[in-house]
Amino acid sequence: MPAIWKIMWCKENERERAIEEAIQHLKTLENELKDKRFFGGETIGLVDIVANFIGFWLGAFQEASGMELVNKERFPVLCRWIDEYVNCSVVKQNLPPRDKLIAFLQSRFSASSWKY
Repeated sequence: MPAIWKIMWCKENERERAIEEAIQHLKTLENELKDKRFFGGETIGLVDIVANFIGFWLGAFQEASGMELVNKERFPVLCRWIDEYVNCSVVKQNLPPRDKLIAFLQSRFSASSWKY
């Protein structure tokens, strides 16, 4: 998460290095999932809940900013996990409305000098 956060708020000339760092960390997660539905197996566990930032918030950040860090070509296993995670009924019931989150993030990006 710190590597992804750095992408959002670092200086523009530092962004490419931050993206490379985040990609390396995301590859680690991709490798840990392998052929499992969730990090612990067939049911959601602690690691899945901790990875909520990637499962839900990162997608909203990408949509609001126009940046694409995680996609099906680069991280097919992680994207499959994201779909499973956000569509799990227990998780889905407790997530904030995606459209409102995206609107909030877009307002934050437009209020700052952030651009991708």
